[in-house]
Amino acid sequence: MSQEMGSKLEAGPYVAAPPPVGYPVRDGPEYPHQTSTPQTQSRGDGFWKGCCAALCCCWVLDCVF
Repeated sequence: MSQEMGSKLEAGPYVAAPPPVGYPVRDGPEYPHQTSTPQTQSRGDGFWKGCCAALCCCWVLDCVF
């Protein structure tokens, strides 16, 4: 019985599904290399304002409950 199952599992080479549309593949066209580094921009202090607001909210809820 184990020989029957073994022969059923051996089914030739593995075939994978194609990648999603727009996914880069190795054999596809070469992408142009960037010669300049991308510019970064400051996002402001929104992160710190959010952290302070969250801490204040937690403190108020702790005092109330």
